[in-house]
Amino acid sequence: MYRVIFTVLAGAFTVCFCLLPVLEKLAQENGLLTHQYPDKIDKRRVPYIGGIGMFAVFILVFMLSVRIFPLTISKGQVSFYLFCSGLIVFFGFYDDLKELKPAEKLIGQSIAAFIFVIFAMRTQIIYFNDSFNIVLSVFWIVLLANAFNLLDILDGLAGAISIINIFTFFLFAILTNNHFVLICSACLLGVLFAFLRYNLPPARIFMGDAGSQFLGFSQAVMAISLSLAPSGKEIGLIIPLVILAIPLFDFLFVILMRMKQGKSIFLKSNDHFVFKMLEFGIAPQTIIRLMIILSVITNACAFTVYLVSNAIGSIVFILVLTALIAFGFKLSRMEIS
Repeated sequence: MYRVIFTVLAGAFTVCFCLLPVLEKLAQENGLLTHQYPDKIDKRRVPYIGGIGMFAVFILVFMLSVRIFPLTISKGQVSFYLFCSGLIVFFGFYDDLKELKPAEKLIGQSIAAFIFVIFAMRTQIIYFNDSFNIVLSVFWIVLLANAFNLLDILDGLAGAISIINIFTFFLFAILTNNHFVLICSACLLGVLFAFLRYNLPPARIFMGDAGSQFLGFSQAVMAISLSLAPSGKEIGLIIPLVILAIPLFDFLFVILMRMKQGKSIFLKSNDHFVFKMLEFGIAPQTIIRLMIILSVITNACAFTVYLVSNAIGSIVFILVLTALIAFGFKLSRMEIS
């Protein structure tokens, strides 16, 4: 199995590493560059079709892996995952091109999420009936798609955070013998390591809405697929929240800041806590290192919750939640002197 994993990861990395410069040149020649707005901090014109390349390589390697290697994976789940992630990428890329309205974006995401949840997989939380599990799963997928879309605001940030999260899902897949998550995470890790070569500051190519929403969708699906709360270990239900704490924290921080300032939560504005740090003169490279450290800590806490009792796991979760709330509260009140 380890040979399979290495082959999948290396194949995805190699193909993506070779494809992205071609897409970069293609985008430059055809004007597929980021738009400029008066209130936009980043005024650069950068190719935004990196996400299309990531998704294309992912599909190629994932499908070949499923066909070649002896894996215990439902073909139906694979088919609907690829189809629905394709819908997410389609709507994301259309948003990159035409700037969809918030309602239109939510409709596209919800359609993809609903199809996947109905025909592929959903949460199986025994405390809720099937209807509520369906609603919860759709909400979870849409939430993560938008959280990573919002997180993609700094060169290399969404990709670096995703690598840490996906590596954690990869380790949990090994522990639980989940072949779907194992191959999915191996493919994504290979693609992301190659993408970061061109996306770290100063970025040569962006993943765009297509790439960021695809990453959010995939991580939401992997969290649903993994069974981390066996009988007697109910605290395992919150493990995905701890793994994905950073993008979820950013999402909530943005919404609360916009509400505090009387702005619509659906309109774009520079309310991210990352922008707050930039305003205080912290270099982008330093911010990325800090975010990586925070993400490593939260993912380590996720493993702690998995290994300890319900009581201790609850304490760990409360500590993580308290630390993030305190950090967000302090950052929201800081002003430039």
